[in-house]
Amino acid sequence: MTVLMKTLGGILDALAESQPHEILLTTAMNSGAEETVTRDELRHWSNQLALTLIDHGVKPGDLIPIHLPTCNQFLVSAVAILKAGGTPMPVSNRLPESELAGLITLAKPPLMISKQHFDQPTLDPDDFRDRGPITEPLPARISNPIKALASGGSTGKPKLILTTGDALFDPQNPVIPQLMRFEPGDLKYSPGPLYHNGPFWFSLNMLIRGGRVLLNERFNAARCLELVEKYRPTVLNLVPTMMQRMLRDPNWPTMKLDSVRVVWHLAAPCPAWAKEGFIEKLGGNRVLELWAATEANGLTIIDGNEWLQHKGSVGKGIGTEILILDEQREPLPNGEVGEIFTRIAGAPPPCEYLGSNPLENLREGFTSVGDLGWVDDEGYLYLADRRTDLIISGGSNIFPAEVEAVITQHPKVRDAAVIGLEDDDLGRRVHAVVEPISDGNAEALSLELLDLCREQLLSYKVPRTIELVETLPRNEAGKIRRTWLRDQRDESTNAPT
Repeated sequence: MTVLMKTLGGILDALAESQPHEILLTTAMNSGAEETVTRDELRHWSNQLALTLIDHGVKPGDLIPIHLPTCNQFLVSAVAILKAGGTPMPVSNRLPESELAGLITLAKPPLMISKQHFDQPTLDPDDFRDRGPITEPLPARISNPIKALASGGSTGKPKLILTTGDALFDPQNPVIPQLMRFEPGDLKYSPGPLYHNGPFWFSLNMLIRGGRVLLNERFNAARCLELVEKYRPTVLNLVPTMMQRMLRDPNWPTMKLDSVRVVWHLAAPCPAWAKEGFIEKLGGNRVLELWAATEANGLTIIDGNEWLQHKGSVGKGIGTEILILDEQREPLPNGEVGEIFTRIAGAPPPCEYLGSNPLENLREGFTSVGDLGWVDDEGYLYLADRRTDLIISGGSNIFPAEVEAVITQHPKVRDAAVIGLEDDDLGRRVHAVVEPISDGNAEALSLELLDLCREQLLSYKVPRTIELVETLPRNEAGKIRRTWLRDQRDESTNAPT
């Protein structure tokens, strides 16, 4: 049987022929307004933009930055870039100029898509919305790489992760959408920013599957719950921080989430209390966790019912082999913490780096992105932490995620980052930087958090100090800048007096 592979543009244009007036993309603004795009509008809009990209010399292999806020235009631009044979490169429109310049230097794009003006040519997608159908078919082009993502790392050095391979998909049996349990006609709601790999890649795969996408201008827990009730999405794509804030919203107990068939959470460890809250509300079969990296070097999935039997696990490998290795790259027995090396489909990952050395490749295609963890006797994987975040204090290994999971249980805590600060006696001492939900008695909250940690953690894991901050610093992938927090405080301590 011959499998007819198609480009994303080809799939969407065919769907536009049969359902031209169906609303495909919706962005809900925080003001209460909404912006929509029908299938037919997307076809003509993306064709006009793609034709202009081609006229500007875009060719297969070119990386094209999408420098926009989260909006319908972001996805229209991605479709247009793929139609032109280029590679979409999502970046935050709030990146500092120096960071954006570093990424542009790496990517060497012939132009950018943005509402701002830069030294290189820039296209505003809104200029092409109302131009109508193009008179000649676009040239047939296949993109490779499929996408380029700025790294979520905390080193500050620019890095791009390229997903290599031809951007061709089987519309009848699309592998990733089916793995994600997407169905034709689904409405997926991603409250996160589109420059992040999860919302961006989930959205494109929902379009491949024939579904629709709901976005919001910016995440707000109360607004998110309102949108779930109003638009009744069938698929939610969340990160644990969003889950925690939704659970703490006063309207959570009365919210109706019956339209939601599946909730996917990913991108960071999820505190047990947050996962349990969603399982209690939705049922274990509808709450799923995905562990994977942008590099696509491995994949595990676990649903809520499985998780209740294997608390703390991120699941078993899906088409993925898992090795736990020590520092000498020797295998460790089940139950012992080491670095996680994975291999998907028996091959090295389909990725390349710009601005960084390739992943360490050993044992015929097994690679690691630096996560630490262990595997139990049934093959379930458990995460400990990132290798770079591990705290060694007094000779003992301390995993920040374990301490953070305890601290974020407190109802007055929005988020927390646990780091190791230089210490003459211990080498590194455990320090918690906490973002409270509101102003209050800082001393009282710190004492309550210490008591909570003493109740649930071994003594050497309890923070020696707790610091309350108004807002935790995050990178453009939305992840806490741990290295910056640690280095800033180490420098302050070691500064000459």
